[in-house]
Amino acid sequence: MVGFSEVKLSHKAYESAAFNACGHKWRLIFHPAGKEGEDGGKDHVSIYARIENVAASEMLMNNWEIKAELKFFIYNHNVKKYSVFQDGSVKHYNKSSNECGLAQMLPLSKFNDPCNGYIDEDACTIGVEIFVLKPIEKVERVVITHNPPNNKFTWKISGFSKLGDKKYHYSDEFVIGQRHWKMSMNPKGDKGKNGLSVYVDASAFLPNTVVSSIYAKFKLRVLNQKNTNHVEKTFWQFYSRESGDSYGKAELISLEELKDESKGYLVKDSIVLETVMLCVSETKLVDSTI
Repeated sequence: MVGFSEVKLSHKAYESAAFNACGHKWRLIFHPAGKEGEDGGKDHVSIYARIENVAASEMLMNNWEIKAELKFFIYNHNVKKYSVFQDGSVKHYNKSSNECGLAQMLPLSKFNDPCNGYIDEDACTIGVEIFVLKPIEKVERVVITHNPPNNKFTWKISGFSKLGDKKYHYSDEFVIGQRHWKMSMNPKGDKGKNGLSVYVDASAFLPNTVVSSIYAKFKLRVLNQKNTNHVEKTFWQFYSRESGDSYGKAELISLEELKDESKGYLVKDSIVLETVMLCVSETKLVDSTI
């Protein structure tokens, strides 16, 4: 706005040309001498955004309402950036209220003082950013289920010494929560470890479930087949929505301890692995109550 002093002396509002934002037409309404009256803009700069043309989809509704967040700004020449003004409230536009904004955007004493940088060579730059809030139809609800049904899976591996050079071996799939899982095992150890590597792998989701990341807390065990001295580790992990994520331990038990038959972990050339899902997240889409 050039020739600002003339506009200010008129004590009238300046209305911008119509512009498009979020599918509607708007105008920026600027009161450089303040909008007095019930808005309480006396001794302040006042600024508003007026909706000029409601989208056709909204006009079909007799009691249309548009909710918007407004962010106004004035360029400050001293710091070479915009000063932003907003009150944090959601503005409600409807048939009886087509103009919303800030009656007390900035005190006139501060705005008019050239030392503050808002006016330069009898000009100021103002603007507005408009964000229209769309109605929320569905809300994603995530629930953490502790000790979900059928949360224990036991895998007996026979002929352990005859597994050969195959790196990974996989259990049957099992279902906990909203997806399929399986256990995987490397009898020779991963990452240079001289131990048994054991993991829990995420597989496909169940039909008609929400595909999203899943939080899981689980235990991995090498069962002692002679007593209750099991080897056990607990893990906390986020599994992505993609199949194939795998988490566990590269050395759940050392091969030396495992192969010592007196220890009870390897009996008749068989080992028994187990996973217990302590908690798992489930995601659902529910109707919004907002």
